[in-house]
Amino acid sequence: MDGGKLVSDEVVVSIISEQLEQDICKLGFVLDGFPRTLAQAKALDALLRAKGLNIERVVEIRVLDELLIERISGRFACIHCGEGYHDTFKQPKEDGACDKCNGTEFTRREDDNEKTVRERLENYYAQTSPLLPFYKNKDLLSSVDGMLEIGEVSMSIKRVLNASGND
Repeated sequence: MDGGKLVSDEVVVSIISEQLEQDICKLGFVLDGFPRTLAQAKALDALLRAKGLNIERVVEIRVLDELLIERISGRFACIHCGEGYHDTFKQPKEDGACDKCNGTEFTRREDDNEKTVRERLENYYAQTSPLLPFYKNKDLLSSVDGMLEIGEVSMSIKRVLNASGND
């Protein structure tokens, strides 16, 4: 993962299968970032069919590559409370002090760097983007403009999910 590589299909599908058995999934669930490949999508379809379940909606969040790189590579967090910040979009109000807990130590994920994000994008275009026509052909795909403010993106996703019968 640190190098931007994908976890094996067998491991991911096994984890999904186990989680679907949990009580928290009985009323519905959201899979974020899964499936990532056509093989995973087909394995997910088979798994859901075996459990008497189905996919109701797939949401694509569209963001320009360069903005995505900027957003991910610029983020950092307070190590004490986890409050998130960004080099450009959300600096602490007082330089060097967390707004939430007043902590003065911050961290960045090792994989939140331009090189790793670019490698993830290469993986996305090679392995994940073929899912868009796959789910569009099943009439399950909805696209949301990820260039909007986060609140607007959230509302767009909620509208998509509510239109498909989910809350």
